[in-house]
Amino acid sequence: MAAAGVAGCKMGVTGGSANSRRPGSDVGIMANSVPMRWWRWLASSLPRGNRLPENDWETRHRAIVAILWLHAGGILGYALYQAVTPANMVFATVPVALFTGVATASRLPRRVRAALATLAALFSSTALVQLSGGVIEAHFHFFVMVFVITFYQDWTAFLLAIAFVVVEHAVVGVVAPHAVYNHADAWANPVQWAVIHALFLSGAAAAAVVNWSLNERAQAAERSIADRLAYEASHDPLTGNLNRREFDRQVTMLLGDPRAQSGEHAVCLMDLDQFKIVNDSSGHAAGDEVLRQVTGLIRGRLGAQDQLARIGGDEFAVLLVDRGLADATAFAEDLRTIVCEHRFAVAGRLYSIGLSAGVVALDPLNDPDGIDALGAADAACYAAKEGGRNRVHVVTPNDEQFARQQGLAHWAERLQAAIYHDNLVLYYQPIEPTDPNRRERYGELLVRMRDDDGSLISPGVFLPAAERYNLVGTVDRWVVQATCAALAGRYEPGVDASEHFSINLSGGSLGDASMLTFIRDQLDRNGIPPSAICFEVTETVAINDLTAAIAFITELRTLGCRFALDDFGSGLSSFSYLKRLPIDIVKIDGSFVRGITTDPVDRAMVESVNRISQEMGLRTVAEFVESEAIMNCLRAIGVDYGQGWAIGRPKPFDEWLARNPFAEGSLEELPLLSPLHQ
Repeated sequence: MAAAGVAGCKMGVTGGSANSRRPGSDVGIMANSVPMRWWRWLASSLPRGNRLPENDWETRHRAIVAILWLHAGGILGYALYQAVTPANMVFATVPVALFTGVATASRLPRRVRAALATLAALFSSTALVQLSGGVIEAHFHFFVMVFVITFYQDWTAFLLAIAFVVVEHAVVGVVAPHAVYNHADAWANPVQWAVIHALFLSGAAAAAVVNWSLNERAQAAERSIADRLAYEASHDPLTGNLNRREFDRQVTMLLGDPRAQSGEHAVCLMDLDQFKIVNDSSGHAAGDEVLRQVTGLIRGRLGAQDQLARIGGDEFAVLLVDRGLADATAFAEDLRTIVCEHRFAVAGRLYSIGLSAGVVALDPLNDPDGIDALGAADAACYAAKEGGRNRVHVVTPNDEQFARQQGLAHWAERLQAAIYHDNLVLYYQPIEPTDPNRRERYGELLVRMRDDDGSLISPGVFLPAAERYNLVGTVDRWVVQATCAALAGRYEPGVDASEHFSINLSGGSLGDASMLTFIRDQLDRNGIPPSAICFEVTETVAINDLTAAIAFITELRTLGCRFALDDFGSGLSSFSYLKRLPIDIVKIDGSFVRGITTDPVDRAMVESVNRISQEMGLRTVAEFVESEAIMNCLRAIGVDYGQGWAIGRPKPFDEWLARNPFAEGSLEELPLLSPLHQ
């Protein structure tokens, strides 16, 4: 008994004997039987009767109604031709015209209008059969109308049409065969002929259904493609969030909704801090994974109506609906804390990043499209970054930091327009040797912006905006192109220049390989000897990416250009960088130069930089020479050149060129780099 019990347990686990069946097993077998599979296949092949889009349905309905009005007129004409009695004429034409007329009433539901049109179509077939005396060819009209009705893609209209034909042939054809058929065999055997017509109708209906199903699938495919394209056009493919364009549209829609104008809403724009570390250390695939994880963190804090968008590489924006400024600020602070404390696990490594955010309230009355609010949120986010990163900046009245950021956006917009309309101007400031016995044409090219009234705007006003909005590289290209165009035709082919023009380059240009190609192209196209151009880079820019700076400088120096390290001393960097950078000139920062006649520390700094630079074979230029006393002091120290208002104020470059024609070989050249830097 025990053994039997164990065996029974084992059979229970494994499924029991061949004769045992689980409850419901017969149902499972029946569900998988051949007839059931055929039935499921047939059901899946039938059209679903999906509701057509309103415009498509209205277009089809108008076409069918137009056909029916033509039929009403045609039937009336045919009745007159057949000279039927007035009663038969009314019976043939009035139902068609009546149902068609009512089907045009737009206030009726779509399905009712389709049913009325269906009845009108089939009554027109009945009228033609009866007016023709039951001619067999007239019965074909029923098949045509059944096919036309499938244009509605509605099972109610289609089944109503089939039912009408069945009643017409199976009931009227049997009860009054003379009204349906025109030959004796049908009169004698109306049931047989009703079956024959039913078979023909079945074939026509099957063909109509197949066509309907194919149309429905094609439309579904088109809708799927349209939906996918619409989704891709409005969403970020990496995170699935809204993109910038769709986010702007959602903000505009919210502000334009009268129901939403009574509530409080806000926008929070966020930028990740230290995200570049992830991309640089582990690649963009790891960065993409972090962005997806950040998306998950943000979505977990969203309300039901809030909208999330990825509007840039590592920038996100949230539209906070029915949430005031205080609530939005709390949301941003909470999210900042969560992101800061989260450890992002990617490819077996952990990363920590921060989040800077700008928060601004929406104002439907004064900013109906939200453009000002989005710009304000962007400026506030940048203010948060400038304030130390990993913080939230809320836009409030009399916000000086925010006002400054908005001012930068304004100047960036004006700078873009000035570049487009060529409203930048080159100025020239001379750089002279401290030794009065030397004669050289050496100067720095500066850029100004021409205002609408013709006055000039200092670069100190618009260059901070250029740096903030990544326009400084575009300014560099304009200066290089304008300089080469101004000097075009000034030099004989193959002759080195004995005059030198200094052009400032930004950090973005220094790391841009295409900038090298652009400079070479401009020099070649305008016939400018590379020795005529000296490029200036600041100490901070050069040291930020030393490898890129060395590669860039070496490439252009090989071509024949010279390089100066500008504002040396401002960054208080090690003198060891001078040994690594392949430069020709060191420009001593003016903050030390202007005080050398009164401050012994400033004088010691200038003496130190000058002595070490000259030991390395480099020439030195002192900036901010504002008096003859400073110039005399520089001579005593042994600085090679001076630059400042005491030597010469900036003047338009075209005027300088007109007053200083090129004279080959009459001037001294700047020395090439010493062997120490070769």
